[in-house]
Amino acid sequence: MNSLPIHPPNLYEKLLTNPPYSWFPSSEFVLEEMLKYAQVTPGIVALDPTAGEGAVARKLQSAGAVVDVIEINPLLQQILFQQGFNLVGSDFMKTEPQRLYRVLVANPPFSFSPLKRGVDLTIIRRAFDLFLAPGGRLISVVSASHKHSQCSKARGFRGWLNQIDAQLIELPLEAFWGTLRPVTVESWLVIAKK
Repeated sequence: MNSLPIHPPNLYEKLLTNPPYSWFPSSEFVLEEMLKYAQVTPGIVALDPTAGEGAVARKLQSAGAVVDVIEINPLLQQILFQQGFNLVGSDFMKTEPQRLYRVLVANPPFSFSPLKRGVDLTIIRRAFDLFLAPGGRLISVVSASHKHSQCSKARGFRGWLNQIDAQLIELPLEAFWGTLRPVTVESWLVIAKK
């Protein structure tokens, strides 16, 4: 089952012809899992800091959330804009929060290139520290590198997860099948309350 809306086809054709390196949309399974832990109530203000083509944002909106999005890729920004989403930034690592969010749900890129890995760890920490309101909930996909890598970033991330008492849930290897860019990948969900 693909999670893209039917229109506008010309933008989706461009997207699928030359997809961004780090774009792997959430499957319906992953979206349902994230929403289960997000505890969305009608009117709650939510943020997807790495919105891609809007799969997470659409799921949050369908549950009643008012959703802001941030996305770095210009083509994906156009797709989000055409769906009516409120873009509050173009580069999450440079965007300063305009407000704090009660719910933050993300499927961040794990890397921007084969040489630049662990991007998800940085995005998740920044989202929690700067964008999440006190009492708010963060739900994010995270790569398995946070469990296995011995680099300082991964060790620091593990320590930070313990410090904030985050819950980790392992996703099945096929969690990202059934999308327009199916992939088999080790991944987890991070669930954290501030």
